[in-house]
Amino acid sequence: MAKFEVGDKVKFLNQIGGGIVTKVTPDFVFVQDDTGFDMPMAPNELIRMADMSGAGKMFNEAVEKTLPSTNQPQGNKMAAPKPLTPEEEVKQLRNQVANLKDQVAKLKKQLENLQKQNASTINDNILLQHMVAQGEAEVDLHIEMLHEDHDKLSAHEVFEVQMRYFRLCMNHAFRHKMKRVVFIHGVGKGILKDEIVKELKQYPELHFFNAPMSKYGVGATEVYFPN
Repeated sequence: MAKFEVGDKVKFLNQIGGGIVTKVTPDFVFVQDDTGFDMPMAPNELIRMADMSGAGKMFNEAVEKTLPSTNQPQGNKMAAPKPLTPEEEVKQLRNQVANLKDQVAKLKKQLENLQKQNASTINDNILLQHMVAQGEAEVDLHIEMLHEDHDKLSAHEVFEVQMRYFRLCMNHAFRHKMKRVVFIHGVGKGILKDEIVKELKQYPELHFFNAPMSKYGVGATEVYFPN
């Protein structure tokens, strides 16, 4: 399969037209047609006009044979392209719309698969969304970061949600051998911090301190995990 580069002149294999390559991704080649519109195309649906080997040669020869002799270039002058009839323009636009629908469907499927993969990965290690460096994470336990309808929760329910998330993060930190996790719990009445410190004391192998005030204020606890 030909490798396309930005600036290549290409033709469409399955429909009328062609254009200039403006962008290349692992899955699609974006082609700007004569209307200035960038169309995402699968590489196997294109042929580079400069490629005169194999299928490209056959394709170009077939196109050349269909041109009337009166339209052949004379000397160094290129013959002006024959304008499309209204019916041909409609057909071309319909082909482009059909191709775009197909490409959009492929992109949606790729996005869906990627989202599923990411969701599975995050479920396996919830700290991935809090990573700030290799083996290090910062977890904000403020309730507005953990629950969409936090304003409908009672004070006790807020506390329970925060502690459940703290425990979940701790489990994942041990499982995935994290080096350091900062839990941002805020100040408030100190109830959440006291409970977090109480649970951290149950792990003699851990080291934990008040996180640097210069960065977190007085509302964060820094936890170091054993290597």
